[in-house]
Amino acid sequence: MKKNIQLAVTLLCFALVWASCEKRDPEFYDEGANGAYFDYGTAAEYKKTVNFSDHIVGHPDTVSLMLKVKLLGYLMEEGRSLAVKTRPIEGYGLANIIMDEVVFSNREYEKDIEVKVLRPEVEDSVYGISIYLDGSGDIGLGINGKEEVQLFVTESYGKPSVWNGNMQELLGAWSREKQIFLARYTGDNHFYEKLYDAGLGSHRYDLIQNLNVSAVNALLASCDSVDGMLKDSLAMAVGLPILPEAASPNYAEPYFWADYAEYLGFFSANKFCRFTTMLGGSNTRDIAALYASEEGQLKMAEEKVTFHKFDVLKMLNDYYAYAKQGLSIAEYDMTYWVELGTTNYDMRIPYWWEDPAGLGTAEIVKTYFGEYKDDKYQFMLKEMAKADGAENFIVASVLPFVYDAKNATYDWDPTPLGKNGLVGEERLKECYRIIKAANDKRPASRKFDIPEVEL
Repeated sequence: MKKNIQLAVTLLCFALVWASCEKRDPEFYDEGANGAYFDYGTAAEYKKTVNFSDHIVGHPDTVSLMLKVKLLGYLMEEGRSLAVKTRPIEGYGLANIIMDEVVFSNREYEKDIEVKVLRPEVEDSVYGISIYLDGSGDIGLGINGKEEVQLFVTESYGKPSVWNGNMQELLGAWSREKQIFLARYTGDNHFYEKLYDAGLGSHRYDLIQNLNVSAVNALLASCDSVDGMLKDSLAMAVGLPILPEAASPNYAEPYFWADYAEYLGFFSANKFCRFTTMLGGSNTRDIAALYASEEGQLKMAEEKVTFHKFDVLKMLNDYYAYAKQGLSIAEYDMTYWVELGTTNYDMRIPYWWEDPAGLGTAEIVKTYFGEYKDDKYQFMLKEMAKADGAENFIVASVLPFVYDAKNATYDWDPTPLGKNGLVGEERLKECYRIIKAANDKRPASRKFDIPEVEL
């Protein structure tokens, strides 16, 4: 018997210790009634702030805030209404909110009540409102000190702490307009947080540069408006940097480029960055005005030949790459086409003359035209431009080969080329005749080494 009593005492002590360690709701204030209270653990949680600068995307008129309410007392079978009221907070303009009637259904003892907070009328002002329980409904008051929540509402913008270093360099100085535009553009109210690696304590340079490029493209796109603002107005308000050519940003053609194509030629990101730098431009804020200025027009005329040479060299480089990929001339003849003039161009040896894969085309080309030289090749192209007409001449048509990937060898390109629509080897022979005849008319001291070939 004594042992049984000792065991019972031990179990009772254990149960008491266990109960004291459990997290428990506050004791009932009155076992014969029902009361409600806001269910938060610290005093700071009874002061709520809604800043509409955290809700840029979609520009909502209202933001929902959920308040936790809990009941004390016995559960009831019937539904009961909870009186939730508001009053001003001294020293603050009154914040505007919307709340529906709060009803606890049968045996429901906790609830998140929705408070719809309206956007304040004036930015950078703080409004306040007290939301409180007064016990006047079906449910009385619960715990003293837990019957009121103070809500403060504002729309205030400030520079994020991570907006420095690479972010400052690639996105420019922080501004309210820039933050709003980039948030709406990315669809992320806090886009800047993803541009910073908190673990490493450094910015994500690649992500920031990608954002710069895509956002600049959006601002300078060939459209009438972006995000509801005229492109000129928005680009000027946001002021994103135009990165230098050395950064190799992949910008798209801005809406105003076509107006100056006579001087600037085909668009390329490198050329855009280079000319923008020449004009002393650095961001979307002044770029359109700089291009349209008298200084800009004079600079375009001055650089017209340089840009034309740039386009021709890019065309030669692109055609080299297309040949290496195995594309027929018909697949790229108009992809990047520049009319040749009398300018002295920078040249690039054609893929088929260089023959880096050892396909045997170099031997054929040398049979007709000898060893490669820049000035010889430039002479050949200009003579063929005269023969075909500069507006119709396709540079790649002088050496009409195509890579046969299946058999890892070359083939004759099947594309009809030149005025006579000749194909493959017949086109090569036509070019040889025209070029050889033109070369034979040159003074002996200026003749190029072009072999005699029986056709």
